[in-house]
Amino acid sequence: MTTSGTYIFNPQLAEMVDEALERCRIDPALISLRHILSARRSMRFMFSDWATEDYHDFRIVRENFTVVQSQATYVAGVDFDITDTRLIDVIDVILTRSGIDTPVEFMTRSDYINIPEKDIEGRPDRIFIDKQRDQLSFTLWTTPENSTDIITYDAARKFEDADTAADTADIPYYMYDAFAAGIAARMAEKYAPPELEEKLWIKAAGAFKKGTNAVRERGPVRIVPDSGHRRRRGSAGRYR
Repeated sequence: MTTSGTYIFNPQLAEMVDEALERCRIDPALISLRHILSARRSMRFMFSDWATEDYHDFRIVRENFTVVQSQATYVAGVDFDITDTRLIDVIDVILTRSGIDTPVEFMTRSDYINIPEKDIEGRPDRIFIDKQRDQLSFTLWTTPENSTDIITYDAARKFEDADTAADTADIPYYMYDAFAAGIAARMAEKYAPPELEEKLWIKAAGAFKKGTNAVRERGPVRIVPDSGHRRRRGSAGRYR
């Protein structure tokens, strides 16, 4: 018996909705426009919820910008070309000078405001990430002493919007079941009896855990004392 030899399964959102509603015991033949709009809205809220759970590797993007001498603060989308509204958080930052990469440590808002001389110029070794509703900015200290150093950072981005039925979800293969299970649980909250809703939420939690475990980083475990500046990755992969 031969296998297909193909790897093209990538269900459209319409198929995901059908699957989710069937798990809610709703016959796809009875699906109405109200069900479809409700499911699309639930997808968007689910993505917002998932964004708080972990930094999934497939949502991490690497960007960079060149500093300007005497300029400490850089606004994404203004001082360098990156659509800041799609970024949620910055994870790691390095500074490159003469081909040498040096880690840049995070500092809090309080850390930065308590620096007595903010205009001192030198090689930046700390950074404050200011995350406003529609704006992400980077403030370096010490203030850059040249216009050639390059700041490179890894950032977690938002999920792409779930718009039309023909779209595919902004997720990899190993998250398909978690996606369908999550939508099923949210739709069950609206349309299914309580006993089925509870079962579907349990299944959704399990599917999400398995999906995110599939992309956990593999490497030696290191215990590093907390300096108070750099956020640490917890057991679930989140930075705290």
